[in-house]
Amino acid sequence: MDTLVSHWSMTFNPRYGMVGLFSMPYNWIFELFGAAIETIGYFLIPFSLIMGELNMFFFVMYFLLAVLLGVILSEGSLVLEQYTHRAAMTAKQSISISIYAILENFGYRQMISVFRLEGILKYRKLRKTWGKIKRKEFEQ
Repeated sequence: MDTLVSHWSMTFNPRYGMVGLFSMPYNWIFELFGAAIETIGYFLIPFSLIMGELNMFFFVMYFLLAVLLGVILSEGSLVLEQYTHRAAMTAKQSISISIYAILENFGYRQMISVFRLEGILKYRKLRKTWGKIKRKEFEQ
């Protein structure tokens, strides 16, 4: 959020080329508003099912689509990592990371979405506060 606000002048600015014309608007739309839409969806879809406004078939399809999209994005990033950094991970490491990439779609991803929305909503209030860090002397 802070980066988007700090670099607002780049948005739709042809002077910055593809970054200004496409990347910055993408980040405003998907990174900023996406957290709100995603979080609302996590509450609205089950609520619609409970209230009888949503068919069970569509609920299951939405759930499977959301999980499948998350798995595809996570696994795709792992494939790109292996492709660009050959032999950086062993086969055992790749398999365990792939399992975590699947499991992250059941609770963790939703929690991160809620945290992102909370950060966006509290941005103005907490904008220039990082808190105090108590410095300690290094002991040998």
